[in-house]
Amino acid sequence: MNDGRYGRFGALIGVAYVSSTHCRFLIYSTKNAEVLAYHELKLRQIVHNAGWLEYDPAEIWKHMQECIETAYKNLVILEISPHDIIAVGISNQRGTTVLWNKQTGQALHNAIGWSDCRSTALLKSLLNNVKRNVNYVRHRSGLPLSSCFSALKIKWLLENVPSVAKAVEDEQCLFGTLDSWLLWNLTGGVDVGVHSTDVTNAHYTSLMNVAGQQWDTKLCKFFKLPMGILPRIRSNSEIFGYIVEGPLLGVPIAGIMGEQPAALLGQLCVKAGQNVCTLDDSCFVLLNTAQQMIESDNGLITGIAHKLGPAADTHFTLEGAISNAGSTVNWLRQGLKISTEISSNDNVVESLNTFIGENSMISSSCSSSMLNAECGLAAKRSEITFVPAFHGLYAPYWRYDARGIILGLTSQTTAENITQAAYEATGFQIYEVLQAFKKDTPNWDPACMQPVLTFGGEYSEDSNLVQFIADIIGWMLERPQTTSPAGLGAMIAAGVTMRVVSLPYATRMYTPPTDVFSPTTTQNRRELLYRRWDYAVKKCLHWNNYETYEADVELFAQRERDPNLPIRRSIPGSVFLTTSFAMLLLASFFKNNRLT
Repeated sequence: MNDGRYGRFGALIGVAYVSSTHCRFLIYSTKNAEVLAYHELKLRQIVHNAGWLEYDPAEIWKHMQECIETAYKNLVILEISPHDIIAVGISNQRGTTVLWNKQTGQALHNAIGWSDCRSTALLKSLLNNVKRNVNYVRHRSGLPLSSCFSALKIKWLLENVPSVAKAVEDEQCLFGTLDSWLLWNLTGGVDVGVHSTDVTNAHYTSLMNVAGQQWDTKLCKFFKLPMGILPRIRSNSEIFGYIVEGPLLGVPIAGIMGEQPAALLGQLCVKAGQNVCTLDDSCFVLLNTAQQMIESDNGLITGIAHKLGPAADTHFTLEGAISNAGSTVNWLRQGLKISTEISSNDNVVESLNTFIGENSMISSSCSSSMLNAECGLAAKRSEITFVPAFHGLYAPYWRYDARGIILGLTSQTTAENITQAAYEATGFQIYEVLQAFKKDTPNWDPACMQPVLTFGGEYSEDSNLVQFIADIIGWMLERPQTTSPAGLGAMIAAGVTMRVVSLPYATRMYTPPTDVFSPTTTQNRRELLYRRWDYAVKKCLHWNNYETYEADVELFAQRERDPNLPIRRSIPGSVFLTTSFAMLLLASFFKNNRLT
């Protein structure tokens, strides 16, 4: 889809990408999706209190300017014409919230990260007002009530930062996620900056009507937020504005997508039933539902996959958000100073043996070192279960009050045992999301739901972790060798706008080599491990309920023995008492009127 106007790599598209840890600018060839030049800078994460996470918006903008300039220079060094760059796309971490003054262009507070939980008290108050119904706004927003979405972050800033309240009162305040912040600055800022966002980022604010893809008046009233601060919602593929300074002067910004939907598109999961998992500090699992918008009954998010043009059809997703994945391993390494390294090159399969069981057949590909006496206790699974609910559990529970728990510790527990349990925890949480996918799509053709999960993200490079997850969920995992799936998704969106890329062309020309991880466990072993996980999660959800602790534990045990217990327990007490009294009367009657 490239003509002779461009060099040997065809038309080029740059992507400004802000993740939870880095600022990047990547320059893609639209001919084959090759990354020709890029530059990245690490973001400083600001943590004032436990569970808080902030970023400096000015630093993000400065870093992105530097990344653009350096990547541009690298392209020149490679003797590739920078004049072939026809557009720029933006991809970003969704939910991260920025408020700024439109007269001065200065941020009114640090950007609040998507996983920041400072607004938990506000969430608790809201839930009390709606009888603890976490799904109270789901029919409008597609989202449960949670502190991870932008609405409660804005509300917290309004109530706790005087400069924000004053700017709102003076009608000088603008709100945006990181895409809006970058777009506004790239297109001129104070003078002529464009204040817009796309449907995927707007959705994660909890203020957009997921069906109509516009700001919802009733949602804004529910959260008591002014609509005047909100950016204009647009599709993923259209001209948002033009860069007004720097080496890319005059280049159009032609596509914007949130990080996870962009990864879904970048992994070329464009058909209904295809799944993708992005594994970074957090973890997101998305199911493409095409043009069918499914309201989840099982704790999932009804999200937007993409809308590739103002007149294009909207494609939807079901999504499971997991708050702690790679961050769990980081916590072990940095917080507890535990070594999270596998002790030998063969230990991937060695660790898998702990799942399979001593009497199971071992694959011929397994190294004999797994049976070596030198492995000792570290190579034997210690039956530890680790639920990393540091600040609550997201999908499918959405319980802000849950807390982490480690069960099964003994005097012989090792650092490797704990690391294995942390790996398993990510797998169990992904498994729960995949099971929720099945429950929410009971009428789908089974042929659409193949047991294959496409993996990406920073921590997907850890083959040990990916193999652990394959063994927990019992699915085949595919890891395409794509440099940056989210970046590629944003490039495709921009390419569609510029008419140099189409989805059929992308799926045909951009498919990379793929690493495959197959499960090596039996179904019985997986079910046993999951039952233990489920039991641990129940304790995690009720960790501070001392008054009913013993009763809860006994109830969990009864449910394990009797699957029909919840049905019988749901019978109203009045019916039970009435029928019991009637039975006593009948028994007394028959006793006094025996047949002779």
